Amino acid sequence: MQQYIASYKTKLIAHWLQYSDKRINGIASEFYFTDESHLNKFFRKQVGHSPREYRERMRQAERVGA
Repeated sequence: MQQYIASYKTKLIAHWLQYSDKRINGIASEFYFTDESHLNKFFRKQVGHSPREYRERMRQAERVGA
């Protein structure tokens, strides 16, 4: 059950990173992480990239695909 919740939370965070301009510390707050560092650790463990790296990769992919 914990893995399912972590996976779902990761998908929601990834969506916000890709489709919003909200700051990463704001996203951390929305998902009740204690701070941006806590979000970074969680997201890196799930995805293998920091939220900032993920956002940059997704935006580059959109530019290349457009």
